[in-house]
Amino acid sequence: MTLSQALSSSIRIIRVEIQMKIRRALSQDIDALLNLHHQIGKFHFENAPDAFVEPSAAEREFFLRALSDESRLFLLAETQDEVVGFITAAITQNQTIPFLVKYPICRIGTIVVDQSKRSKGVGTQLMSACQSWAFESGAKQMRLEVISFNQGAQQFYVNLGFENTSHIMSKQLG
Repeated sequence: MTLSQALSSSIRIIRVEIQMKIRRALSQDIDALLNLHHQIGKFHFENAPDAFVEPSAAEREFFLRALSDESRLFLLAETQDEVVGFITAAITQNQTIPFLVKYPICRIGTIVVDQSKRSKGVGTQLMSACQSWAFESGAKQMRLEVISFNQGAQQFYVNLGFENTSHIMSKQLG
């Protein structure tokens, strides 16, 4: 056995999880939340400029309204007083469309994990907290949308047990 083979056979992939606290996001967290959202906003704009705009100052008011909405879930993950991720969700229930289920559904709006903290359990813990909230709120299902170019997010959701049940398609006109 060569040295290279010996090293290759002894290398193990170790997943490092970090100690963190999951808590409800507050209005005083706005700057940290906007910094995180800027990461995902820029990524989405660069990959789908026909669907997303560049991050802007208008997001501050949008997030402040979301933070004050008691019917929404808005959690963040922090480590040593640093915000490293957040998730938003709401419970909806169809009351008007006769051919769709009528039970409560938890709809995840956004989940963001700081680029430098990915693959360390942050997203998994945020999703777990959201799932607990959804269950306690009477939801029978969780749903989310993920943009087609975000393969990493798609795999993350599959690993958590989500299944692909729909495709949203678009066509540019003019």
